[in-house]
Amino acid sequence: MKQVQQHAARYAARPLVDGFPGKSSTHGAFGWSSLWLLDDGTRRVLIDAGQPAYIPLIHESLQRLGLAAADITDVVLTHMHWDHVANFTMFENAVTWVGEQELAWAAEQPAGTKFIPDLHVQELMRRTERVERMRPEQEILPGIHAIAAPGHTPHHLAFFTERAEQSLVFSGDSVKNVHELATTHVDSTMDEDASVRTIERLRSLMSDTSATLLPGHDVGLSLVDGDVQRLREQRAQISFFAEALSPEQDRSIG
Repeated sequence: MKQVQQHAARYAARPLVDGFPGKSSTHGAFGWSSLWLLDDGTRRVLIDAGQPAYIPLIHESLQRLGLAAADITDVVLTHMHWDHVANFTMFENAVTWVGEQELAWAAEQPAGTKFIPDLHVQELMRRTERVERMRPEQEILPGIHAIAAPGHTPHHLAFFTERAEQSLVFSGDSVKNVHELATTHVDSTMDEDASVRTIERLRSLMSDTSATLLPGHDVGLSLVDGDVQRLREQRAQISFFAEALSPEQDRSIG
């Protein structure tokens, strides 16, 4: 009976790092992706693993929740880009869930392919323990369902759960930000038509289930009478050393 009650428990959804929809033409992608934790008291599920610069932020956010990296039971990857994959190795006790077709595709790409972290792909291919392959329409964990969301990458996955306080769609980079959800105009996609179909499908899921969408590079989004709205203000805290003799200056956005 105790195990049944645990599986029936709802997930608490907590943002570890808010994504930010920024670009730089001179220094490459910001890579400021969203990082969410689902916790039902039994499983602590990280949706995407973030980029290397996130390591101290992840430790700090987990510590605020009374947790450590060793407490994470599962890391679920939406797709095989560096800013969503890079830190899976820091969760020593976690099972890493990766799309079977997405991983096979990434492993076929030559070294130096844009956004593909070669060494992380090789490590996921090498491991025989604590790595699980997943497919669309699979319930990968209790109440967490994989959804095909191609476009940004050929075999990108999104995830849907109704076991939180409200229904949630984790879109990864199939929907990166408020603009893409509102307009279906996508930036950085391998198949624009597929991306548009994916966004339309996820919008329909939001409408049908009153779900909040948690995008790959933004704060949570809702649909209100067909209009897309951020759930809270978007902000990036940035500073800059502008002059030789001046201290760093605040250049925060938002």
